Amino acid sequence: MSPIIEIRNLCHKYGKKEIYRNLNLAIEAGSVFGILGKNGVGKSTLINILMGYTLPSQGECTIFGEPTHALSPASKRKIALLHEGFVAYDFFTIGQVEAFFRAFYPAWKRDYFYDLVRLAGLEDSQRLSTLSFGQKSQVVLGALFAQDAQLLILDDYSMGLDLGYRRLFIDYLKDHVSSTQKTVLITSHVMGELVGLIDEMLIVQKGGHIYRNTMEAFLESFHCYAFEETDAIDSITAHRIETHGTTRKLFTFDTVEHLPKIPCDFEEKFLGFIGKYE
Repeated sequence: MSPIIEIRNLCHKYGKKEIYRNLNLAIEAGSVFGILGKNGVGKSTLINILMGYTLPSQGECTIFGEPTHALSPASKRKIALLHEGFVAYDFFTIGQVEAFFRAFYPAWKRDYFYDLVRLAGLEDSQRLSTLSFGQKSQVVLGALFAQDAQLLILDDYSMGLDLGYRRLFIDYLKDHVSSTQKTVLITSHVMGELVGLIDEMLIVQKGGHIYRNTMEAFLESFHCYAFEETDAIDSITAHRIETHGTTRKLFTFDTVEHLPKIPCDFEEKFLGFIGKYE
């Protein structure tokens, strides 16, 4: 089976600023793929290229086998996009939102829309102007799922959602993907919630540097060790060294027997990989 998304030798620049350099990527059907990185490194730029809003400087991108800058209406109907900075119609009630969007999508699943609305404790008659930003986000996400698209592209789904709503949405997304085998491309700034959700990830860094791996392999192979100034570390391939006061941390893909390992969750390892202040 052909990949849902395929990227070949993608290069992109803004002036002299290099965003991507020879990126090659294939995303298979039924997978959840994460594009991770700090603000400004090019996560949303890649979404824009995939949706045909931006032409890359070089390379090819296809979705469902078609060039992303010339997707057919049939292929576009298979894609549900949540873009950073979504628009909500505040003068609508929740029921009117559902009726309005339903008319545009032949495969509309009304139950999917109300699954998320009900989980947020909302009623049909509530006007969007009376909702919090997080509650509006739940309504928008409900409209996204109700499209019953084969490919869901979620560009920073966590925007405006507090911890409770984020956990609610992630749990729903996991169940939805498991039961429907949809393909999901997701970007996020909230790293800890992605463990157990994404299968593979792309960590994007400034200057077009890319790291790709599965979540499981990254967590198993990337380590953090404490060391003292007198410890021998010259033989270790250090990915990053952090020093704060008397605390010294060494992040590496090497297995180091003579240094004490510091237990880290995904967020700590992610920051150790990309650098906290770079």
